Amino acid sequence: MSIRLSKKGCAAYIIALISAVVFASFYGGLLPFLLLYAVLLLIPVSIIYIVLNYRFLSVYQELDSHRIVKGESHDFTVSLDNTGILPIHDMKMILHSDRCDFDAIRDKAKISLKAKQSVKLKAKAVCLYGGAYDVGLKSVGFSDPFGIIGIELNVPYTFRAVVAPKITEIAGTYMDIENLRNSIGMKSTVNNEEIPGNDMRLYVPGDPIRSINWKVSARLVKYVVRIPDRMDTRRITLILEPVNMSAVVQDTEFLRRRDYFLEFCVSAAWYFASRGLPVKIVYPSGKITEKQIDSHESFREFYNDVAGGMIYRSEDERDRMHRLAQERRQTGYGEETNVIICEDEWPGEDFCTVAG
Repeated sequence: MSIRLSKKGCAAYIIALISAVVFASFYGGLLPFLLLYAVLLLIPVSIIYIVLNYRFLSVYQELDSHRIVKGESHDFTVSLDNTGILPIHDMKMILHSDRCDFDAIRDKAKISLKAKQSVKLKAKAVCLYGGAYDVGLKSVGFSDPFGIIGIELNVPYTFRAVVAPKITEIAGTYMDIENLRNSIGMKSTVNNEEIPGNDMRLYVPGDPIRSINWKVSARLVKYVVRIPDRMDTRRITLILEPVNMSAVVQDTEFLRRRDYFLEFCVSAAWYFASRGLPVKIVYPSGKITEKQIDSHESFREFYNDVAGGMIYRSEDERDRMHRLAQERRQTGYGEETNVIICEDEWPGEDFCTVAG
């Protein structure tokens, strides 16, 4: 709730009040004092009228789907119902215009409702950021007839949309850095390629028959097998560390950062899934969760989970996630390459670290 006083309205009210006092003092009688009492009671009566308007206002709003994709157009409907016997005059509608675009409803547009009247407004809405947040009508504004005071009150019913980020190539540069490291010698010490390479050794019982190099074996009169090369791609683990949503205000700056963070995380996972490369992802979904992405199906599960928002169920989980991210930043952790993506940092400030 917020209350605003108009300087011009207050000045006009003070002048009217002084005039009413002077008029009643000099002339007396019924009419001067009626005017004086009317001026004196104007503000408290207006406040009571506003409270009653808000008390009997019913608001219902929705998108055509709870789960949508950033940038897509969806049908938005808001229903305003005045259930009281007093009319509502020039009520201001304040929208979440910082996160959604509406084609047929203007932010701060005014609407009047007669007693027992219902109005339904429809528009096309486009959500601008990925994540989970309230959309549509944010609050309603009321004012007295002379514009002295203005009161904004949150609507009694809000609509929370789950907006999936777009799948883009914004993480490709960082993932290419990982490929560059692998190509200059960072090979796995435990995983081999499925296709045999050029190195050879003598046949050992148990080796697959298809690995025998028959030409070399015929020349040496000994069975010789080709040895698979070590894999260029080591095991990859993505560590996703978002901020704790319960500790921040979902203003435009936060939504913009969360949108970029989600889009980057999804794009990083898609980078590997689209190439058929397995990747393990560690992220908070209430508790710290590990998910193996090795197919389009597993990526879709991760994508839907992330769209609902990465949250911590407690501060302990937040601290555990932070310690894990700091630990994996150290080079030489096991036989895997860790990519730590931290929402606390802004793009261009090393918010993504490749270690291993």
